[in-house]
Amino acid sequence: MAKNRKRVEGASLYSYSTCPFCMTVRFAIRQLGLEIPIRDIISQPRHRIDLIAGGGKSQVPCLRVENDAGDIRWIYESVEIIRYLKTELVE
Repeated sequence: MAKNRKRVEGASLYSYSTCPFCMTVRFAIRQLGLEIPIRDIISQPRHRIDLIAGGGKSQVPCLRVENDAGDIRWIYESVEIIRYLKTELVE
């Protein structure tokens, strides 16, 4: 695990522990040295409700990103999430 992790404000990952695609994204987050809150939709059902209400479906992994203007983006698919993390959040 990275010692100096970069806290990502306005982002959270909707996931559950045994999902292989979620595991891939969580591993990438650690490898990139990012700190993003994980919202487990199985152990905390309210996160599943929030995911469906905001993103429109219960599919995980899903990265919720809110920019400084308050615009919210819901990114599905592990490949797309990792691409976003690498291109937008890692300098």
